[in-house]
Formats: sequence, C-alpha cells, structure tokens
Amino acid sequence: MKKFILSSLLMMVCSSALAQDEPSAPILFTNVNVFNGTDQALIKNANVVVTGNKISAISLEPLVVAGGRIIDGEGRTLMPGLIDAHTHIMLHSDPVTQLMTQDTFEQGARGAARAKAYLDAGFTTVRDLGGNCFGVKNVVDARVSPGPRIFCGGASITQTSGHGDFRMTNDGHPRFDGYAASGVANTTKTTIIADGVDDVRAAVREMLFRGASQIKVHAGGGVTSFKDPLEAAQYTQEELNAAVEEAERYGTYVTVHAQVNNAVVASLDAGVKTVEHGLIMEEETMIRMAEAGVYWIPQAFLALQDVSSNPLFQDPIQNAKLAKVNAGARQAFEWGIKHNVKTGWGSDVFGADEIFATFRQEFAFRDEFYEPIEQMQQVTGVNGEILALSGLKNPYPDGPLGVIAEGAYADIILIEGDPSEDIRLLMDSSNISLIMKDGVIYKDVLN
Repeated sequence: MKKFILSSLLMMVCSSALAQDEPSAPILFTNVNVFNGTDQALIKNANVVVTGNKISAISLEPLVVAGGRIIDGEGRTLMPGLIDAHTHIMLHSDPVTQLMTQDTFEQGARGAARAKAYLDAGFTTVRDLGGNCFGVKNVVDARVSPGPRIFCGGASITQTSGHGDFRMTNDGHPRFDGYAASGVANTTKTTIIADGVDDVRAAVREMLFRGASQIKVHAGGGVTSFKDPLEAAQYTQEELNAAVEEAERYGTYVTVHAQVNNAVVASLDAGVKTVEHGLIMEEETMIRMAEAGVYWIPQAFLALQDVSSNPLFQDPIQNAKLAKVNAGARQAFEWGIKHNVKTGWGSDVFGADEIFATFRQEFAFRDEFYEPIEQMQQVTGVNGEILALSGLKNPYPDGPLGVIAEGAYADIILIEGDPSEDIRLLMDSSNISLIMKDGVIYKDVLN
C-alpha cells in the first residue's frame, strides 16, 4: 500500500497515517442504522459495502466481501460525511485583521490546517466562498495534506466599496493606481474588485480559469465590511446578469452574498441558483425563491447569538449591522419553513481557532427551527444537491455526494448514538467513531 512521505510541517497537522492510505480491499459495514441523506427515517440493521472509493451495496440482508475488511457498527448510525456549504478555508488568522498583512505562504499553511480541522470534525466536503483556496485544494486532492473535498470559488467578486472591498485606507484602486497597489485582499485573490459589465465578465472568467467550481458575487451590503451600508444594493442588474451569463456559459452557477431583500430580488432577476444569508427578506421573495427552486443558505449561529458578545463583529459599525440581521433572522427562518424553501447548511465561520471551534453551534441554533432529521438532510443530501449545481465545473464528477447510495462517493461517518433524536451529537468529535473520505478511512476508534 502506497505511503506518502510528509514534510515535518505537514506531519504536525496530520495525526493519522491512515488519512494518506489508498483504498484497497472492499470494506463491509455491518449492524449499522443508515441515514441515507434524503429519507425521513433511518434504515435499521443494514449492511453497507465500500469498493474502492464508491459505495457498492446497501442491504438489509447479510453480505459477504471476499478478502475484505468487516467493520461491526454495533448499532451506530452510518451517514454521509457532513458538508459545510459556506466556508472560508483561507480566512484563518488571529486576529482577523492579520489577513491583510500575513505572508501568502503562512496563509496557505493556515488554510491547510483549517482544512484538516474540518475533516477532523467529520466534514468530508466544504464549499469555499471567498479565498484563494486552489492551492490547498490541490494538496488535499493529492493526499499531501489531509482535508475535505473543496469546491473552491476563488476570489469573491465585489464592486468598489462593496461588501468584498477590504482595502485599507492607504491602499490604491486597481483601475486608478494599478493592481499591485490595490491592497492585500485584492492582490491575493481573497476578493477581486470589478466594476462595470466588462470587468465583471473578466473577473468571472478569471476565476473560472483558476479552477472555480462556482462563482461568488457580492450583491448587497454585509456585516463584516465597513464602507457599505447593510441596505446597499450592489451591482447593477446588467452587471449581475453578466456574471450569471458567464458562469452558465461554463456550465456552472453564481451564488450571491445578499442579506437584504433588494439584493436578493435583483439576484433572482439575474438567475442565481443559491442565496447566502438572506436574513432580511420579505415573504413574497421567499415565495419566489421556493417557486424558482433557488437554494437558501442562511446562518443561524452568526445571526442569532448575542450581538454584544459575538467575537467576529465587535467593531461598533459591524455590531450595529449585526443587530439588524439579528432582528430579521427568526422571521426569515419562519417564512423559509412555511414556504418550503430549499435550505442548505453553512456556517460562514472564519478567524482564529477558538472562533472556528464554535462553528458546529450552527446545529444548536438551527435546532430552534428544524427537526434533527431535517438538519441531517440539510448538511448532507441538500448540500450535495447544491454542490452538483457546479455541473461542468464539478471537480468530483464521478458520483453524487451527501448520500449513502450505490455509486455514490464513499464519504461516510459512523456516529455514537442517533442524531435523528439529538442533532447535537454532531457537535462533538468524540461522538464520531469513524471518518471515511473517498473510500479511505481517516479516523477509526473501533480497532
């Protein structure tokens, strides 16, 4: 079995040699209760076979695999690996402002460490929506460093003075002062400033060239940024239309950052497929999203935790914006549920390790609105549908993700207990007995 020799740096972030093994003989899971990512109930006392990197059989009858390994699940819950549909792998620093000054090699190393932390938590796939994550994705895919599958969007696209314009006051503008003077966020492709239809088209094409699975556009104001009001609609209709058209020409889609109703409506007019946040909306807009089959990826934890103590947004400008989001969030969730809006699971947590360690609080805060089985569907099957929207730009096109089904990628976790009874089981890594990604066992406490 082939082994990879890791550098001393990567040895520090990879505690399990199993993570780098190639899948070999078939693996038979017996005596497991299967959540398949879509159904409302578990399949009791089932057996699941993994051959190579795919799930090859699921049965209530006894199965035999010649020369394979047998893992007795002893009544544990077997389910798809978890998927976070809104991450920022590269935004790993303490404090967050360090992102504006840190060395790019350090940023890459921190991104690799953050990727490993996701896999340690049972998240076998993430969708990254803002950051130059292509290098980290490459080393993870090559099994040089452990981490989840990464659907990398590259730099999020913003207008001047938009939510993604994170220049410092002494930075220049790429159009007026040259690219090199346009600030760290722009030059490192964390975000990219593009104004006018032609520049927007060029920015989308550039991210597609870099390998983006999907395109992220800032269509309205946000909490993190300082220069734009939360209520500010950003990008003209023509610019949004251009972004969607360019993405669709390459067989993929646009997702938008949009908190407030005006930005969401303009984005729907343009034909976007997913909306991030969207916590200050009107009911009619929710109905329209449901009718159009647009996916909604809100954040309960960031929006509903106590505003005064939220560690990410302590600046008075950010705090005031967050208070507005907080005031609208519960109504948004109620309307989303009422009108059956397709809802994905995304955390949008970034920053220092102690902040990242809280990202699974999203399960606890959504527990106010959704039954445990509904959250299990959101964080697996529904998110898998969102990933599949990448179409021709899907980096993992040979099988579905987020489901336990024949032909699906063998991304699997085994849980102590039944999360369909208590979703908070998924918040504690000690409840995860086994983590398999792409048919390779990364964590196994059963032997």
